[in-house]
Amino acid sequence: MKGHDYYPGVKKYKWYPEDLAGMIGQPVVGNIFYVDANSGSDTANNGKDWNKAFKTLGKAEDSCTSFNYDVIVVAPSANSVTVEGSITWDKSFITVVGATAPVQIGQRARIGFGSTATSPCLAISGMGNRFINLKMVVEEDVNVLISLTGNRNYFYNCELAGICNSTTGDDTAARVLSLSAAEENLFENCAIGIDTVARSAANASVELASASTRNIFRGCIFPAWCDNAGVLFVKAASAADIDRYAIFQNCIFHNAAYSSSTTMTVGFSLHAAVGGTVILDGCSALGVTDWSSDYTALRGMNMPDITAANAGFMEQLAT
Repeated sequence: MKGHDYYPGVKKYKWYPEDLAGMIGQPVVGNIFYVDANSGSDTANNGKDWNKAFKTLGKAEDSCTSFNYDVIVVAPSANSVTVEGSITWDKSFITVVGATAPVQIGQRARIGFGSTATSPCLAISGMGNRFINLKMVVEEDVNVLISLTGNRNYFYNCELAGICNSTTGDDTAARVLSLSAAEENLFENCAIGIDTVARSAANASVELASASTRNIFRGCIFPAWCDNAGVLFVKAASAADIDRYAIFQNCIFHNAAYSSSTTMTVGFSLHAAVGGTVILDGCSALGVTDWSSDYTALRGMNMPDITAANAGFMEQLAT
């Protein structure tokens, strides 16, 4: 008997769909595909169980069927799941879940983009997809890790590790996450950005553009390390970049000021006519002089007066 057989819902290296549905909070599950960077193969395997796992996420996505509630399970690995090129995610209602410990940073179910990746590494145009308990990372000179134009997608407990290359860090066009005309997406308990490679230009962890509507960031951390004061956490610097609102709830914006990082001038670059409201609910920041370049569309709640220079900023505790 194999070790997998001791766990409920598992038989012959496969999950029962009805059991997996309960584990991921999904009413139904269609096909299940497996990705294993260590022993998988995109050419010899069909991805239907662990012994026949695919090697890359891109191959698994190609095998899924939209609106069939298919699930992709990503194994933890010593190395990233290196994708030779970028992924065009045009499927809908697919769930990707990492089979690893649910830490917020450094999950070992990792999707890495290789030397032939182009910007963006992951282009999501589908809707209703879920990405759970994963690390997505690009260490090559590629400007955008994730481009999101689709609607109602969900990211839970994912580390989005973009701008991990020094050349990329010197590029003003670099973004970890770019939303364009993207509506009603939710990022929960995610880490967006890294604090191990210096950013030396006025680039942004997140950019909202083209009337992106009702997007929510809840319980996320935005790490940064920079040697240029113009680096940004969030950019919506043109007219009508946001429609209705973008909400940041209980988020931490952390520039590593006590680890030699340059203090950022502002965390947010917002146009006066950005087209919607940016709401900060119980957020805090470190290593930045002021919240925003413009306060016309910025509102705060469950924190001090948002127009004050120190509102929501972390302070050194008295000894």
